[in-house]
Amino acid sequence: ALLKWAIINGATASEDAPKRDAATEESIKQKKLDPAIIDAILGKPASVQMTECLDAVEHKDTPLSAREIALDDLEMLVENIDNASNLQPLGLWPRIIKLYEDPEPSIREAALWVSGTAVQHNPNAQKAFGGLANALAVLRSQKEVPTVRTKALYCVSSFVRANAQGLTQFVADDGLAAVIEAAGNGSASLKQKAFFLLRALIDEAMDEETPEELRPGKHLIDAVVELGAVDTAASAIARLSSENEAAAFEQALGFLNTLADATERGNAAVRQSQSLRQALAQASSVFGDWAQEDISRITAQS
Repeated sequence: ALLKWAIINGATASEDAPKRDAATEESIKQKKLDPAIIDAILGKPASVQMTECLDAVEHKDTPLSAREIALDDLEMLVENIDNASNLQPLGLWPRIIKLYEDPEPSIREAALWVSGTAVQHNPNAQKAFGGLANALAVLRSQKEVPTVRTKALYCVSSFVRANAQGLTQFVADDGLAAVIEAAGNGSASLKQKAFFLLRALIDEAMDEETPEELRPGKHLIDAVVELGAVDTAASAIARLSSENEAAAFEQALGFLNTLADATERGNAAVRQSQSLRQALAQASSVFGDWAQEDISRITAQS
């Protein structure tokens, strides 16, 4: 039987191989082209999977747990830079951004998570992303669930980092003020991430290895000072000390020292703030020796 099969399948058009009838040929053709069989063997294309994830999320009969799983699957898919870049041609960005207003907090949070992952270190996705103002609106809302606000900041941070055009849009949309406000009125986790982002933006502004046209420069640092970030940090530190939130306090210290080292104006704002000195005196008694060096750098006379 194997010999017969080999002869039949190895025969050329010029050889006298046994002929298959029309029904057999059609059956073989259908099996070769059947997408269900291909999908079962190789898996569906990523573009199909991403679209189906959103279809499931949007369907009115999909249970909440299944919607959450679908967005979790989508987030894993957009970790791939090519998949993330395909969100625009597939028309998926508006559908994702619309979910920022979903009635379910877990869906809002997951949609922002998907967005942040998609745009992170991805210039194509950053250019296509049209949800910065929407994400900032979530970040600003003190009525929003804390974890949702934190994911909104993740989305914003992923969009603006190392993205000169995105940073320009961020500043124009009062994003800097929104982040500073979050550092003042958010949860400890949100404060921690907000101070980290402010510090990172100052570092990028002062990075002389980056071409000048690709970094915001000292104007961003002046704006941070003008928007009252030092007083906000003082208020946040007082709150973090009372709650013994060491990780967020450490990020606040890092931000203040970075600001003080960046420019003379930043230095003056940090050194001359009486409210900051009072807050740091309180923090010193709470957090102990590990924080003393950074606190001393800030409180030292210029």
